[in-house]
Amino acid sequence: MPIFKSMGLGALALAACFGQGIQVTQSSNAADETKWVDLNIPSITSYLKADGSGKFTPLFTVRCEAKGQPHKEEWSLGVLLDTGGVAPGVMSTRSQGAVTLTAPKEDPALFGRETVLLPLKFDRKEQKRTWELIPKSTAIYQYMGAGETVIGSILSSNQLVEKLFSTNLFSVDFQPFGQSDVFEAKFVTGGLKKEFQQHHECSLK
Repeated sequence: MPIFKSMGLGALALAACFGQGIQVTQSSNAADETKWVDLNIPSITSYLKADGSGKFTPLFTVRCEAKGQPHKEEWSLGVLLDTGGVAPGVMSTRSQGAVTLTAPKEDPALFGRETVLLPLKFDRKEQKRTWELIPKSTAIYQYMGAGETVIGSILSSNQLVEKLFSTNLFSVDFQPFGQSDVFEAKFVTGGLKKEFQQHHECSLK
């Protein structure tokens, strides 16, 4: 699983293109021979921000990473979700609400938001999985894969992406920060497999 960190602009070559309704961002770091490809899928639903400043559209990202010289690369895969901010504590009294698993380590502002269990739906089939805030962010979560129970509940990032290859619609429920209702972010994943296969950096190995 890749480590998500801030990347200096001087070390990166950036390019963006679009395919199959998926926004593709590519970057590289010549210093450590690392290349990234982000496959970004905007939600087809959005919510009004609590401060009334406008609507926010969540973003689901599959991040592919290849490190090393050609034919000697090591691949890693990660999944991110930009929520715009999740409400702290227990997200909802309803079954589809997310549940806080751990308390914050440093920032009191993140209390009840560092690690959450969010309901996922694959073509309407629901299961709950663990997500954690990435460093220095209050809104972007990295998929961790643990479920509601300890035994036999792990669904890795690779397994999640492979599962999405055979679905047309994927959704994540969460309670936006400053709001009382649960929001369902919906992502069209029909073209994900084709786009994934077009990039050398993307591998399920």
